[in-house]
Amino acid sequence: MAQPIKAVAFDLYGTLLNIDALAIALQPYTPMAEAMRDAWRQRQLQLANAVTSSVRYVDFDRITLTALHEVAPRFHAKIGPAETKILIDAWAHLPTYDDVIPTLRTAFKSIIPLMVITNAVESTARNALAYAGIDGFFSDVISADAVKVYKPKKAVYDQVLALGIDPSEVLMVTANDWDAMGARQAGFHTIWVNRKRGAGSPKPERVMYDLFELEHVLTDYTLAAL
Repeated sequence: MAQPIKAVAFDLYGTLLNIDALAIALQPYTPMAEAMRDAWRQRQLQLANAVTSSVRYVDFDRITLTALHEVAPRFHAKIGPAETKILIDAWAHLPTYDDVIPTLRTAFKSIIPLMVITNAVESTARNALAYAGIDGFFSDVISADAVKVYKPKKAVYDQVLALGIDPSEVLMVTANDWDAMGARQAGFHTIWVNRKRGAGSPKPERVMYDLFELEHVLTDYTLAAL
């Protein structure tokens, strides 16, 4: 039996916006640009997890900056104020993956709204969406900043309740397996976009390898307008 959904929610970084592109911005500062990019992202997520377990909240913009400065010495990157601005600007102006705009155009034609659920500060997320040229597809941007904890905490996903949507009526699309797990535990339907062809744990509800598959997956659901 088809399951009704009233919204499709997308994660932002790594799902819609291409973090791999940061390696280009890092190349002038280190011969290990790809490794530094991956370490920056990993440390960013580690700090977000630490903040969620702490009593002191730090927003994602500050976490991104701190993570950059922490990993830079490991890759012999001298990051002063000018370099910091360049690299933080690069983070704020990421391009989309090739499958994003065609998929959003198709999904946007459906009768249900599209939204973003992100750990980013809302203003930062909206600016990133606008720069990428995809802000017009989304009716809402839900930020972890509003509840002062980070995904995969349930409170982040529960913000959809304020929109008059039950979590069971949302399909979450994310390239982060831990995000898919958190959304599933919050009651969402979930798709893990396994861009890296990695092993997810635990097994997600659904797996896609790129967003082009989303149109086919949506046929398994009853799309119900709000």
